[in-house]
Amino acid sequence: MDHKQYNDLQLIRGCRKNKRHFQELLYRKFFAFGMSVCLRYTTNREDALEVLHDGFIKVYNNLHVYDDAMPFKSWFRKILVNTALDQYRRDRKYKLNIQLDLPEENATEPYQQDLPALGADEILELFRQLPDMFRMTYNLYEVEGYKHDEIAGMLDISPGTSRSNLSRAKKMLRQLYIESERKAGNEAI
Repeated sequence: MDHKQYNDLQLIRGCRKNKRHFQELLYRKFFAFGMSVCLRYTTNREDALEVLHDGFIKVYNNLHVYDDAMPFKSWFRKILVNTALDQYRRDRKYKLNIQLDLPEENATEPYQQDLPALGADEILELFRQLPDMFRMTYNLYEVEGYKHDEIAGMLDISPGTSRSNLSRAKKMLRQLYIESERKAGNEAI
């Protein structure tokens, strides 16, 4: 059977009855969406898959508290974001934290309006190059819409550090983008 034969509520009700078939269908239906969320918070596909699987386990274990009147995707996204943050907090003690001194933008170099747009894979690759804290802060603020006070509580940092991380992430993304375009331009010559 195909997940397209069921709406979200039917799949959720089947999962609440612990029917494996419905769990598999829910997984298939929301796999791509879940991976797109997880890839923004992790540095590689394997870590994203781990967060996604952990997130699905949380979904299956907590469907009894899900409010059927709310959109499932929103609830699922929140679980995935929190699962990614849990993994980050768990793993950060094993990672070396280095304060980056980013070069100031060159005021003599004009911003190039005519640069080509990047594809989704290229954008994800730029995000993967950001330090974990910058990537987390950027995603939580720009994509998920959290305020700096909320991000500070989630990441155990100050609101000022959250603002600084966001600013540095944007600056670093700009620099990475410019560098990638220069490399692409040099390869084309």
